[in-house]
Amino acid sequence: MLAVLAPIFHGPLAPYADTLVLPGEKPGAMALSELIAPAGLDAALARVATYFGGDDRRVLASLFSIHYVHILMPVMVVAQLVLGRHLPVAVDALSVVLDEDGLPDHFVLPDDGHADGEGDPFVRFQPLIFDHLEPVFRALSARSGLSAKVLWTNAANLYEAILRELEGAGFSPGVVAAGERLVNSPRWPDGRRNPFHAPVRYVEGPGGERRWRRVCCVSYLLPERGYCSNCPHVLAKAKTAGTGAVDASAAPSP
Repeated sequence: MLAVLAPIFHGPLAPYADTLVLPGEKPGAMALSELIAPAGLDAALARVATYFGGDDRRVLASLFSIHYVHILMPVMVVAQLVLGRHLPVAVDALSVVLDEDGLPDHFVLPDDGHADGEGDPFVRFQPLIFDHLEPVFRALSARSGLSAKVLWTNAANLYEAILRELEGAGFSPGVVAAGERLVNSPRWPDGRRNPFHAPVRYVEGPGGERRWRRVCCVSYLLPERGYCSNCPHVLAKAKTAGTGAVDASAAPSP
């Protein structure tokens, strides 16, 4: 764990504490720029295919991206929202450690960042979204044929879930409200489309309010794997059948 983050990464946040490390802490790191080069992604996706089965690069790229953002984003987002601490995110400055299945396991940062006191989430998260995720997703989409919209929803879905985790953990409502500005605005202040806008919807159903993704992660393309329990295809089928939003027990397992 980065020592500066120790005050907050405990309890429900503890599982995320060790995903970002400093140089020398984890062996086998490769430059992130090398990973997202064509040869690097081809090799990683080949290993992911061996782990998950199947050879459709679209689903392999989606699952790779889900693991990628789950290793990268929780610490980045919580550090910014709760501590006001900017961690370095530039692609050329980071290295990554892959596990034996070709999936991201740790990111190696050049340093532990700095406190910036910035309150505007559009300023806070511009480096993460446009300087880091955008080039990574562009490269992943190009090597797999997967729509970038799926990759962005994988990341934005996690971001919204982190906000709900902070809300449930009792952090200041102001912290969550600042983060929610990012998911509530369709446009960046300079007019660019906001790729984190409204990744999920909440719908009332027989079992109460349910959280649904707006864009499918395409994991159903894997052999013998159905729709995820919060997949929009499940919701659409329930509505077509006239039953409204399905209860959690009626949704196929991921």
